[in-house]
Amino acid sequence: MQGVKVLVTRPEPENTLTCQALSALGATPISLPMLDIRPLSSDAELAALRSQLYNLDLYQFVIFVSKNAARLAVELIDECWPMLPVGMHWLGIGQGTTQTLNELHIPAISNPGNNTEAMLDWLKPVKMRDQKVLIVRGAGGRPDLAKGLQQRGAIVDYLELYKRHTPEYTAQTFLFLERPDVIWATSGESVTNLTTYVDQFDPDLKNTALFVPSERVAQLAKSLRWNQVICAQGADDQRLIAATQQHLGRQHD
Repeated sequence: MQGVKVLVTRPEPENTLTCQALSALGATPISLPMLDIRPLSSDAELAALRSQLYNLDLYQFVIFVSKNAARLAVELIDECWPMLPVGMHWLGIGQGTTQTLNELHIPAISNPGNNTEAMLDWLKPVKMRDQKVLIVRGAGGRPDLAKGLQQRGAIVDYLELYKRHTPEYTAQTFLFLERPDVIWATSGESVTNLTTYVDQFDPDLKNTALFVPSERVAQLAKSLRWNQVICAQGADDQRLIAATQQHLGRQHD
């Protein structure tokens, strides 16, 4: 990765952490977040979230969809539950989310895959009828996980902790943007937001290798006319680094 310029589009604080990891490998990170995560913060919103969490022990499964969901939830769980309720299944979608939960002392496990579809497939052998499931996420996320669980008889609720916004950039941002060798976009929403700006201010960027976390996001990127789309089979830094190294190795062969 020495000298490789990587455009990183993660929301904060993941963006900074990923840039640090790339710098440690000798790469040159270029920070351009394509999502702005804003936690719910009004007194009324926080009171409603705490009210939900006081009933946490009624659920058999708690599923966290992102690192941000994990971090924000654990802060509130610590307030409401000095000791974690027992007999629950804590699940993270993707290795990065699960690792974040483990670091925050939540005994979460993860499916071998890295997305909603893999989680649903992994849970196929598990009895879900009449099981209560809490999905921890941001407002307005994809409905696929809840729908898949409900079809199997689960009772699903959401704990929505943040809202996603598109950061504001101008033509000047892209005029002075260092030219990347590769781009990392770790969600469909990030790809969509990036495409909107690139189409408007710098269409040539669409010729840059775009690394995405899943086949679903890859298909989205291709439909938005990105010319080199590579699926890293995960959104964590390790998968993205490995996929980038493999791609660069092929170029040099």
